[in-house]
Amino acid sequence: MKTRYRCPDDALKAALAHAPPAGGTSSGEASAQVGFIRRRLEQLPPEQQALLTVAFAPRNISCPCRRPCCSGHYPNPEWARALEAVVAHTAPLLSGHRPDIRLRTAIVDNLLTRTAETQTDLAQRCGVNRQTVAEHTAILATALMGTRHQGGAFDHALARIDVSLRETGIVGDPVTGPVADTATDAPATEVVEAAEAHTA
Repeated sequence: MKTRYRCPDDALKAALAHAPPAGGTSSGEASAQVGFIRRRLEQLPPEQQALLTVAFAPRNISCPCRRPCCSGHYPNPEWARALEAVVAHTAPLLSGHRPDIRLRTAIVDNLLTRTAETQTDLAQRCGVNRQTVAEHTAILATALMGTRHQGGAFDHALARIDVSLRETGIVGDPVTGPVADTATDAPATEVVEAAEAHTA
C-alpha cells in the first residue's frame, strides 16, 4: 500500500530525505513512490525545483558507514546546489545594491528553511550593518515568500507541485485503500519566476 500524504510538504520531505539513487533506479514500493514524487518535482521549471528543494530537503544526510572518522552525516549536495541556484536567480532583484553573495545566501537560506535569526545577528555574521540586512531581506522576502496580498515564487512553486501530486493521489485526504498508480506524468505548463513576484 502506498502512502498518501496530507500535504505536498510531507511528500517532498519524504522524497528528498535521502540522496537520489545512483543511476536514477530504485527498488521496492516505497522507493518507487519516492522516485515518482521526484519525477513530478523534476517536471517543474528549474527555479521552482530549487526553491522546493531548499525548503524541504535536509541540509545534511545521515551516513551509515559507521567508520571512526565519520561524523555520522555529510552535507547534502542536492540541497547545496539548489541553494546556489536560488541565490544566483535572485541576484537581479538586488541590482541596485552593492553585491553581497554571502548576505544574500544567508537571507535566502533563512527564508526558505524558516530559520529564525535576528537582523542584528545576521548583520554580525555577514559583516554588514543592520540597515543593509533589512533592505535586502525586504526585497528577497517579497519576491520569494510574498506578502499578505500576493504570493511569492515559493508559494507558486508549492501550489504547482500540490496540484501535480493531488492529480496522482499521492497527496490528499487519508484513505484506507491503496493509492492508484498513474500511467504517465503530466507535464508542467506554467513558469513562475522569483523576479515576477517582486516586479508584479
